Amino acid sequence: MYSFFPLFYMAWADAVLLPSEIAAIEGYLRKQVWLTPEETEFLSGFLDPKHPPTPQELKSWKKAINESELEVRDSLAEIGMKLSNLKGSDTPVEVRTALLEMEDMLGIASSEATYHLRANKPKTIIEELASRPSFDPAIMNALLDGAEHDIIQKVKTILCDPAFRYIDPDSLTTYREQVLTWCRLLAEQGFGAMAYPEAYGGEDDMRKYFTIMETLSYHDLSTVIKFGVQFGLWGMSVYFLGTKKHHDKYLKDIGTLQLPGCFAMTETGHGSNVKGVQTTATYQHSNRTFIIHTPTELDTKEYIGNAALHGQMATVFAKLIIDDTDYGVNAFVVPLRTPKGEMHTGVTITDCGRKMGLNGVDNGKIAFDQVEIPYDNMLDKYASVDESGNFQSPITSDNRRFFTMLGTLVGGRIGIPRAGLSAAKSGLTIAIKYGDQRQQFGPENGQEVPILNYRTHQRRLMPLLANAYALHFALQHVTNRFLKRTEDEMQEIEAMAAGLKAWATWNTTHTLQECREACGGKGYLSENRLDRLKNDTDVFTTFEGDNTVLMQLVAKGRLSEFKKQFSDINFFGMVNYVTQHAKTSIVEMNPITIRNTDEAHLLDPEFHLAAFRYHENEILSSAAKRFKKHLDAGMDSFDAFNQTQYHMVQVGHAYVERLILEQFLEAVERTEDPKCKEALRKLCQLFALTQLEKNKGWYLEQDYLAGSKTKAIRKLINQLCWEVRQDAVALVDAFKIPKECLGAEIVG
Repeated sequence: MYSFFPLFYMAWADAVLLPSEIAAIEGYLRKQVWLTPEETEFLSGFLDPKHPPTPQELKSWKKAINESELEVRDSLAEIGMKLSNLKGSDTPVEVRTALLEMEDMLGIASSEATYHLRANKPKTIIEELASRPSFDPAIMNALLDGAEHDIIQKVKTILCDPAFRYIDPDSLTTYREQVLTWCRLLAEQGFGAMAYPEAYGGEDDMRKYFTIMETLSYHDLSTVIKFGVQFGLWGMSVYFLGTKKHHDKYLKDIGTLQLPGCFAMTETGHGSNVKGVQTTATYQHSNRTFIIHTPTELDTKEYIGNAALHGQMATVFAKLIIDDTDYGVNAFVVPLRTPKGEMHTGVTITDCGRKMGLNGVDNGKIAFDQVEIPYDNMLDKYASVDESGNFQSPITSDNRRFFTMLGTLVGGRIGIPRAGLSAAKSGLTIAIKYGDQRQQFGPENGQEVPILNYRTHQRRLMPLLANAYALHFALQHVTNRFLKRTEDEMQEIEAMAAGLKAWATWNTTHTLQECREACGGKGYLSENRLDRLKNDTDVFTTFEGDNTVLMQLVAKGRLSEFKKQFSDINFFGMVNYVTQHAKTSIVEMNPITIRNTDEAHLLDPEFHLAAFRYHENEILSSAAKRFKKHLDAGMDSFDAFNQTQYHMVQVGHAYVERLILEQFLEAVERTEDPKCKEALRKLCQLFALTQLEKNKGWYLEQDYLAGSKTKAIRKLINQLCWEVRQDAVALVDAFKIPKECLGAEIVG
């Protein structure tokens, strides 16, 4: 009878024995001629669903089974025979045959049976998986920080001071005043004036300024934005758009926060359309002044940081009117309130109130009613009014002058994605460290395992970790290009900054949502800060330019380059272009290549880069053809662009993803430490394959990838996530975010 215990135990293991299973087992028992009627009735008694074995009986069976020495691949029949022999019975061979047939009928695998029945189970693969860093996080941190390591460490040290301890943000008044205090403390360290010339208290170091902003973003993001409004938007507009008289008068006090100010560009009814602002600055030659005026409520300056409470002056963008002639948008310094907080005549400011996030920033609406300002308050680097009352500019074209003026302020589109990336790194650090510690579920009768060991959890977080590293190097690249820019490069750099700003901040929003969900209920608690990170960065997708609009801006730039490329090509150049395009078709799109599922090929950076470039070139070419088709049909260019808007956004995505991959590959190649290099290579492969999987529908439509290849890519992504998981904690440790900045109870 003992030989049947393992089978019965497994049959009742899930507490439900189906009628079909009961009937089948009873049928087998009745066929066994070596069983007496009494023995058959005895065994059938254990199959009655109305009277199942008691918990005590099941445990006694399990105890008896564990007395036999089980092998890894033992079947239930073999386990039953061992148990029967152990109890001193000479079991007929017919028993083994019957048990094997019943085991097969129940669909119980030998390995499954043995695992459930063994007392001392071997650890499963998922139980064995753990954090095993393959590199030194300190070396990786030095690689990430680069030449800015010292200033990064200095900022982190300041942020760890008790003076920067987080406060409850529920009270707007208290929170706003605390943020102002933090900004003053940072100004005392010389951080605010860092990019200004030495004569005005700075170090003339724009790179350090960007680095300071990025590092501050590990801390309170309201402080980062207020810091950026004061020393970046307000201060940099005076610095870049003004001349020496403005620098002498304002810059030093701006850098020390003695002169709080604003950047008043956005209007209620015009949003991202800066060229369409309706605020006017009318020149009066009789007393050499300008009259700043808001024509309608829709022309109110809205969402202006520092305006509601603290700003004393503002850089106001307004249309310059001279003798009823509109000379386009220019910038003016306009007083708002006295140092004591008293509003100047003609200025009306209302508080925007509580927002979804960034409530430490006092955003306000500003309206001007015939406000008179002195002649010298026009920021006149690119345009001015001469002594005779005539408009003057070194740049004759209105469009070129306008875009040159805005181009000097493109730094904001570099600072915001870098700040957003820091927030994403914070979220990933919290979620990955928590996932490495938090244990839940596991094999039956085994230990619970860290949730980061589960494939689904790895799939959620590892590609986002790869994105963070990819963006780190891409944003370093655009920063370097901006700092070393020439006038001829500005259009390209502006497109690069706009595209990366959009892609990076969308990624931040997605990353923080995934991190919140990955931490379950703990991620929903304010004590773990993911709510603040999510809410404070959500607006990053729409300020400094709405992301969808920015991607269209990128597409316009790419179309202009595409058009110029073909207009400059002579006959032989066209032949060369066609030849190169044909080579792509032959090499990359032949039946063997599009179906190649070899792992070495799928991990090859040349395959990745070729696929990304093909995507970019084909979608750009397609957009150009669609646009031209509409124009040839007589459609207005504005309407033609509107018809192709969705396509244009995809052009922007393809351009940015290719740019990010190129910079990641270059970063991998210049990494000297072999262990760090290998870790980065895996992340780069994961980034590339994840993007290919994301765009697989397009690649399948183009017959660039076969279905078998996209399936192989999916499988390889899973494997890379499994491998990266072992380095995941070390990879976030390499960010070296102080625990005082993380502010999350779940990571200690």
